[in-house]
This record gives sequence, structure tokens and C-alpha cells, in this order.
Amino acid sequence: MNTSPSRSSSQLKTIVTLFVILRVTILLLYTPQGLLNAYTDFQHYYRVARLSDQGYLPFINSWSEHPPLQAYTSQAVYGFVRTFMPAGELTTPTYQFFARLLGLVMLFFETGVLILIHRIATRTWDMERANWLAWVYTALSVPLFYWNASQASNFVFFTLLAVYGFITNKRTASAVSLALGMLIKLTPVFLIGAVARFLWPAPKPIARYVIIVAVVFALAFVPFVLLGGGSWTMASLASNGVRASWSTPWALIDGNWGVGDVGDVPARTQLDLAYQVYGNPPVIPAVLGIIVFGLIFLWLFRRPIDQRSPQHFIWFTTLTLLLFHLWSKGWSPQWAMLIIPFILLSFPNQRGLGLVLIFTLLLFIEWPLADVLRWPPISATAILGRTALFVVMSVLLFRKIWPRGTSLSADTPRSAEDYIS
Repeated sequence: MNTSPSRSSSQLKTIVTLFVILRVTILLLYTPQGLLNAYTDFQHYYRVARLSDQGYLPFINSWSEHPPLQAYTSQAVYGFVRTFMPAGELTTPTYQFFARLLGLVMLFFETGVLILIHRIATRTWDMERANWLAWVYTALSVPLFYWNASQASNFVFFTLLAVYGFITNKRTASAVSLALGMLIKLTPVFLIGAVARFLWPAPKPIARYVIIVAVVFALAFVPFVLLGGGSWTMASLASNGVRASWSTPWALIDGNWGVGDVGDVPARTQLDLAYQVYGNPPVIPAVLGIIVFGLIFLWLFRRPIDQRSPQHFIWFTTLTLLLFHLWSKGWSPQWAMLIIPFILLSFPNQRGLGLVLIFTLLLFIEWPLADVLRWPPISATAILGRTALFVVMSVLLFRKIWPRGTSLSADTPRSAEDYIS
């Protein structure tokens, strides 16, 4: 592994590279009229939140493709803004204030992400590399943009908090944090696989962790059911299950060139439209993908691993995250906010920075460039390039965990607390 730059070596090349890329990104994304494609997810959150002016609330009498904490974060911000500002379209000061206030809320979580990256790196590597990673993350363009364009910082924060809790042996706090992350975006569920691997073969700690996650997650839906929103809650959960593939190799195979459409905002007030499919059905049965990737993960799960090493936990967690996205039928560019911290934590050196910069280029090609040009070959190039990058990183992580010429002893029973410490 390449080590981070020494205190005496010049970091000017890294500084200039990040300086230029950050400003070129801003130059390309922003015009005097706004974004290159004049759209951010904040606009969608605002339009959905405006349904409350007509008496519609998520999971109570309307459905939502987002879990409760994400839906009600923007709903709470909108409700606060409406206490002193009138209703208005996207061109009004009401939206401008909403967007800035929501960005401020996300800034709280994004700052937490930066702190957690530093703390996890300190625990996993050393203080020098932790400082370097935090410095690099601060200057990256992708987190800078998506922090103020979508709700991603919040679920990334809770995922990293769950990781930090686990490597510091605070498993209950870790499980609660993971459940909170899943109540914003379901993606953090991948972490259960890594946790189970590093608690194996002790069944009770694994069961306890999973039960805490499940209970906290389920309890969040109880108020909506009690308020009579049972059918709307079921519809909300089903809306993602029936969703057609998008922005992945599976979408290319299916002939779906959209961005995961679930219908326009007014559709959320109609129960039956939650089950509407906007796109072609899967060519490859979903169950086959589950079987194939399940077998791959099971093969990795059964390989010997150093369960006392925070480094091995981070590597295996990142590998699991990449496999999860290779399996997933959908992809949204803002999910890079979760992948980038794990790349940096797994490769706290110039290699990790290089992988992140390649990832950044592919993200820009995918959105907003491909969205503006509307030319399928560009979209396909970005999708296949991203997939290839995930495969390459998976191979690199595999070699980190299981280097050639070395072997780890098979797992042996041990005390429930004799793991990462």
C-alpha cells in the first residue's frame, strides 16, 4: 500500500489538482441561469411538500417513494417556511428560502460526515492519514455539489455513525444508527452483511444487532398506521419494489433509459398509482440476480478474515457496498456521496484519490451532461464505465483482504466481545 505523503514532502500537486477540478466542476455545472440542466432534487422535495397545502401528508393520506425520515425532513422544513411565507412556485422567494434552509440542515449532517471520516480513519489507520483524508474530502467537488442538491448527507452520516459505533464496540448505538439511515434511504441495509461477517460465528450478537435494526425501523411506521395510513404505508414501500430498472447495466438490458420515474407529484395522492410501473419489465428475473450475488457474497463471507482488524472491516464493508450496487437494479448519482467516503477510507492514499477523481468524471458524464444531451450512447458509456470501476475496485479490495501468498486461519469460536476493539 502506498503511504500518505510524509510531513516533509510537497502536497502541491494534490492541492492544485483538487483546486482546479473543484472550480472546473462549478464552472461546468453552473450558468447565470443556474444548473446546466436547471434542476436539483430540492425542487422535487419542494413540490411534494407543497401537497400539504392541500392536506396531504406522506404515509398518512399520500404515498412516498422515500422512507419516512427523508420525506418528513423536507416536509418539516417546508412547514416551518410556510409559517411566515406564502405558498409559491419554484420561482418565488418561498422556494429560495426553503432550499437554503434545507441545505443548512444537510450541512449539519455533511459536517458530521467529515468528522466521522476523520474519526474512523484515526481508528483504522493513524492521525496523519486521518488528517489527509479529511483535507481531501473537504476539497472534493461531488460532496460539495450533492450536499446542497439532494438529501444524501443525512443517510451517509448515519451509515458512517453505524460503522464508527461498530468498530468502537458500541453495537446497540451502531444498530440504531443503521436503522435511522435506512429510514432515510434503504441502501445502508448492506452494512448488516459486513457486521454479520465480523460477528460470525457468534449467533446471539448477530441476532441482537439485526433485531435492534428491525425494531427501530418498524417502530417508525407505527404512528402512520395508527393515524389510518396503513394502506398508504404499504403503497409507499411497494412503490420502490415495482419500480423499473434505471441507470444500471440491468436497465440497459431492459431497454430502460429513464431515471427511475415513479410518476409526477400529483400521483402521490392516488393509491393505485404507487403500483404503476414506468418502464420495461426485467429481462433477467430478479430472483436470478439475488441468487447469483447471494452466492458471491456467501463465498466471500466464508473466506477467513481478520475479525480483529478495523482495516479488514472497512475493506470488507466497502466490498459489500460495491457488490450491493452492482446487484441493484437502480442507481442515482447522489448515492456517490456514500461510496466516496468508503473509497477514501479503504485507500487512504493517492490511489484512493485517483479512484475518486475517475468516479467524479463518470458522474459528470452521467449527470447532468447526458441528461442535457439526451443521447443514449453517452448514458450507456457512463453506466458501463461506472460498473467497470466498481468491478476494478472490488478486485483491489479483494486483494487487500486476501493478498496472494498469505492465508488466514479459519474462524474459531470466541467470546462475543473478542472482535474489533
